[in-house]
Amino acid sequence: MKYLSKLISELSVRSADRSQVSAMLRRRTFLQHSALVATAVTLPAAFVGCKSSSQGSSSNPVGDEESVLQSDPMNPERLHSWVRQLCEFQPRWAGYPEERRAAEWLAARLSDAGLNTKIEPYYMRKWQLDDWRVGLIHDTYEEEIKSFPMWSTKGGSGTAELIDVGLGSELELLARNIQGKAVVVTGKALLNVFATYKETYHRAAELGAVAMFVTSDAPDNLIRPTSSGQNYLDDNEIPAFQLGAQDLARLRDAARDGASVTWQLDAEHVDGTTHDVVGRLPGSGAEAGPIMVCAHYDAWFTGALDNATGVAGLIGLAEHFASLPVQDRPHDMIFVGVTGHDVGFPYGGVHHRVDAHPDEVTSLDLFVNLDHLAAKGEEHISGTGLIDMLGLVVERPGDEERMLFTTAHPALARTFLPYLVKYGLLAGVLPTIPTVNANSDLEGAMGEIGVPSVNLTMATPHYHTEEDTPDRIPAEQLSRAVSAHRDFLEDMQGMSRGQIMSPL
Repeated sequence: MKYLSKLISELSVRSADRSQVSAMLRRRTFLQHSALVATAVTLPAAFVGCKSSSQGSSSNPVGDEESVLQSDPMNPERLHSWVRQLCEFQPRWAGYPEERRAAEWLAARLSDAGLNTKIEPYYMRKWQLDDWRVGLIHDTYEEEIKSFPMWSTKGGSGTAELIDVGLGSELELLARNIQGKAVVVTGKALLNVFATYKETYHRAAELGAVAMFVTSDAPDNLIRPTSSGQNYLDDNEIPAFQLGAQDLARLRDAARDGASVTWQLDAEHVDGTTHDVVGRLPGSGAEAGPIMVCAHYDAWFTGALDNATGVAGLIGLAEHFASLPVQDRPHDMIFVGVTGHDVGFPYGGVHHRVDAHPDEVTSLDLFVNLDHLAAKGEEHISGTGLIDMLGLVVERPGDEERMLFTTAHPALARTFLPYLVKYGLLAGVLPTIPTVNANSDLEGAMGEIGVPSVNLTMATPHYHTEEDTPDRIPAEQLSRAVSAHRDFLEDMQGMSRGQIMSPL
């Protein structure tokens, strides 16, 4: 444990926070592996109302490459440097110390770009996770099983007989007597996104299950955490855990033999605080409605694809548009970093902004969500990837498959499509927000209130796992994705609200 003690001291967290982080990192090897990629970062105090580029410069790229990196916001290595720096903050869970430090870092970057930047804290009901353990009971011994809790489920400990309920559908739950049992659910994630067990957790609890164990279709034996489908925090009834596919298969085998499992989950719901980071860039005033560009900066583990790539894009786009003459920005621009999308639901994404700033949100002429912008091309080969589902698995170079989600405003897809071609971004187009979209708390929430919205995204097999690391992010591909957004936004700057929202 000596290396963990050294790591914790290097994190330079204030003493009030250190005990919380220490408990988190010291006890669980699952988080230890993820945290070891972090290096020490010294940050300034919270950046509230920042404008000066002299503040927070300690995390900027330094050395001989600095002049090259500073010359172009779309520079691949510059953008990748933001990915690496954000990934140093772990765990970036909403309401936890490293999330606050990441907020300070992001505020410094937007301030350095020339934006009027504030960190806006707000209250949330936080899930305080301290420790957990799962053990499979054999005849003469207990074997610990690698696991991660399903986010925000109820804490507690217990032992129960295992019962396999297949995919966890309603019929499968009703077909078995699960009263007092621990259910084993073979979860799938269609297109690596859409979970097949969305409502299983609450339904199993209603039918008397006392715990749930599920896998989320990640490759190998990786664990892909999720929240429950109806995550109301204090109303979550039973402990639940995510397992790797191989370990879940072992629990299924054990269930057939009538074996039991034991668990301990030290977690509770407590009052907490999380943060929006908001950078404002005034336009010329020629168009009344602002354009908002958003990226969530929280993450399950290292979170390189999800969503350090989006945050890198947020910084790069802020730098680019801040460098333009004001007459080239008819619309005001608002650059926002939010949390809770991964680890804080249902409080996360833009929900706070919608509730706390309704006049600002409803005045928007455009909302662009930056999420999952780049990943290694070979990762398209997965059990549920788009090419696999079509029966077209081939070895090929290039990017991941993407989807361009938009609201039903034809100008959005029509304007974005040429830049998908120009920058070689393979994407299907779905003008389906808010009915079908990747993120109900981001572009989906904006679409619900009628704001024209866009999200160009991908979902690789390794996202939401401890292997979502910076080495999987090709800098050149990231630059192409951000450049496509830049060109799209430049075109949108030249459009009026009527043009953006036109049905033609």
